[in-house]
Formats: sequence, structure tokens, C-alpha cells
Amino acid sequence: MKTNKKLLIGLLLFSLATRLPFLFGNNIPFSFDHGRDAIAVLDLIKTYSIKFIGPWTSIQGLFFGPGWYYLLAPLYWLLNGNPLAGPLTMQIISLITIGLAYKYFGVYEAIIFATAPIFTIISVSAANPFPMVLIGLLILICLKKPKRQALNLGLLVSLGFHFSSALAIFYLLIIPLILLIRKIKLNLKKLIIGLIIPFIPQVLFEIKHNWLEVRSLVSYFANGESQQITPGKIEIVTKSIVSELSLAILPDTAWLYYLGLGLLIIGMVYLIAKRKINIFWPEIILFILIPVVGFWFLHYNVWYVYGLLPVIVIAVGKILRSAPKIISYSYLGLLIIGAIKIPVQQTGIAFLPVKLQALNYIYDQARDKPFSSYQYLPNIYDYGYQYLYFWQAFNGRPLPVEFSYKPGEVSYVQEKPDLLKLFPVNNRPAEIIFLIIEKPENIYHYPLQSWLNNIKYSEIISKKEFGSELEVWQIK
Repeated sequence: MKTNKKLLIGLLLFSLATRLPFLFGNNIPFSFDHGRDAIAVLDLIKTYSIKFIGPWTSIQGLFFGPGWYYLLAPLYWLLNGNPLAGPLTMQIISLITIGLAYKYFGVYEAIIFATAPIFTIISVSAANPFPMVLIGLLILICLKKPKRQALNLGLLVSLGFHFSSALAIFYLLIIPLILLIRKIKLNLKKLIIGLIIPFIPQVLFEIKHNWLEVRSLVSYFANGESQQITPGKIEIVTKSIVSELSLAILPDTAWLYYLGLGLLIIGMVYLIAKRKINIFWPEIILFILIPVVGFWFLHYNVWYVYGLLPVIVIAVGKILRSAPKIISYSYLGLLIIGAIKIPVQQTGIAFLPVKLQALNYIYDQARDKPFSSYQYLPNIYDYGYQYLYFWQAFNGRPLPVEFSYKPGEVSYVQEKPDLLKLFPVNNRPAEIIFLIIEKPENIYHYPLQSWLNNIKYSEIISKKEFGSELEVWQIK
């Protein structure tokens, strides 16, 4: 028992040692969704505004549940709004995932969760679908002894709609099929109670807003999915899902990847030869096959797959247990080697460091003079910069007189008026105006010149480049 505890502690420490360095120097993604979610959480912890819905989904008028906001809130509160709060929350969730995998499935699965590349990616960033890895694992744990877990199964399936509605909807088909195959009857009352509880905030929102989401869903299914099924879509979706699943079980370095794949194929041959294909495999097949086929017909994004990652990890764990130890240990060794990497300092506009450099430059140039700041992003809305200005202000720096993607526009940040009330009114006119310009990647983005036409200026005083993708202009 002591050896097991030491092994688990060593595995958790290894995970932290290989992942925490990615956070040094604020080396994290922080763009559209990150800024939008951070503003909502800041509003929650600073104005005590209760959230009944979460971020919007790919279907217009439909929202996730607010679970993501409440999950982020504790560390955002403790760290006074530091954007690292999101990735640190995911670090904690990743450690819990490793511990649960070790306890309920075994050391092989725990090592994969601690070393496979996609789990590192998920643990050093923060986006709404990421907790689906833990949700998916907990559902699989409950299905080991489902008779005792009716309430928990209901809660977990319902919570899935807070983080990935597009995947969670398949749980409503997969789990009943599994129970039917196993001939297991659950306590229906407990299951329904579990399903209802996490939906309570959204139901209250629906009542207040005349069943907006229900009407949006009806309209969506009535009009049909815009991504119609075609041979091309089937190929793209299937390849994308296979690619994401492979990142959950194989290293992402080419030579390690192919060595690992070879070992996995050998292990699969042993599994079939020993005729152990029937143990827990119906669940594994249903959990993967139904969403894959479903996404051929429905809207698909790559992050819909995250809840399926624990399924493929457990499948590989079963393969490794059937293989000779030399195969299993060599395979895990490749994953461990692949997990040891020196983080590269990110300089792209999708990451936090370059955005902070731009803001620090603006504050240095403005000194104590009132200034305004307008942000051009190819995807138009500047949620990341909106959040960063508020974060700086809560840490003692002055707010700009105006900060937006164009003069006079505040409607896209619903929380902004309430957050502004927490600061003294600034009646001084802006003496300096800055433009933060993220360079578009292609012609399909919102044109820079069209955006500049919204800004009334007579002269460009200076331009400062931050890498190849961002410029700060001072104008008058």
C-alpha cells in the first residue's frame, strides 16, 4: 500500500514538473474565449452577479450551463484576477484525474493521463470543454458499479451539458444502451433527480427569457444542420477524431509516435489471442462509435472529442495488461520520454505574453496622462484586452478613458457597465490614443482598413511592433 502511494505521489510530482514550467512567464493562450470567460468570472467575483448560463454554444441562442464560471471562480478570486488562475485550475483537475484513474483503473491509465500530449495541452490552458476529461472519466467509474451510482450518473451526464453539450447529448443514448446490454436497472427516481439538479440555473434562465434556448433548439432541428453529411465531412470528422484520440495515447514526437503505435499493435494482437476482447469493450465501442457517427450528421468541432479521451485511455490500459511486460513497459517509457520537454516562450498573438508587453508599453508611454485604447482583432471582438485592462485596474493601474474595439461601442461586453461602477468616474478627456492592431492572417478576416475608418484621427505619431503579428500605434 505504501509503495502504491509513493508511486502515485511520484506520478503526480512528475506531472507537475513537466507541466508547470509551461506557465512560467505567463506563457499561456489568452485570446477570444479566454478573455470572454474571464470577464464573466471577474463579474461574478467582483459584483457578486449570479450566473445562470455559461458561454454561448455553436448554436445561436443556446448556452452551456454556468459550471465553467463557478469552477474558475475560486482561483480567480484568490489570485485577484490573474489569468493564470484558469490554467492552474486545470492543473488541479488534471491531478485529480490522474489520482482517480490510478485508484479505479490502475497505474497504466494513470501514467497515460500524466504523460500523453493532449493532457499536457489541456492542463496548461483553460477553455470550457476541458473539464470533460474528468467528467468522462467519472462516468466510466460510475459504470463499473452502476446500480449504486444512479444519482451520480444523472449528475455527471447533466454536468456534461455545462462543458460540452454537443458530446453530452450522446450520453443520453450511450448509457441507456450500456445498461440495457448489461441488463441493469437503476433507481429511476435518483437518476432523474441527478439529471435535474445541474439544469436548475438554466431552467431559471429559460423561465425569465421566455424559453429562449428551447426555441433555439427547435429552430436548429427544424432548419437542419448547416454542416450537411457528405463523404468529405465523414472523412474530415473521422480523421480529426482519430487524431485527437491518438494524442491521448501516443507521444507527439514522430519517432516516438511510430514506435508507440507499433507496440500498441503488438499488444492488441496479444489481447485478441487471449480472447479478452469482451471485458468492458462493449462500453468502449459504444462510447466511441456513437459520437463518431453522430458527428457525421451534426455540427462538429475538434474540442467535442475531449470527453471521449478517457475511453481510449482505458482501452489502451486493457491492451497493455494483456501484453508482455516488456511491451507494456516500453510503451509507457516512450510516453514518459515524450512528456519531458523544454517549454518554448510563445510570442504569437494568441498567447498572453505579447498582449501584456503591448499593455505595459502603452502604460509606459501614457505615464500619468489619461488615454484611450482601441483594439483591432481579425475576429473583431477584443475580449482578451478588455479583461486585461480590468485586471490591471484592479491591481492599481488606471483604466483607459475608453477601451473597446471601436469608439462608443460597449454592448458586446455585457458585464462592462457593472464592472466600471467599481472604479471612480474619470471625467478627464483622453490626451493620448493608442491602437492595438493584431495582424489578420488572411483576406477573410474583418478588414483592417474598414476598422480604421471607425477611428477619427489625423496623424500616426508612432508605431511599435511586438513580434511579427502585433503593432501598437499612437495617434492623434
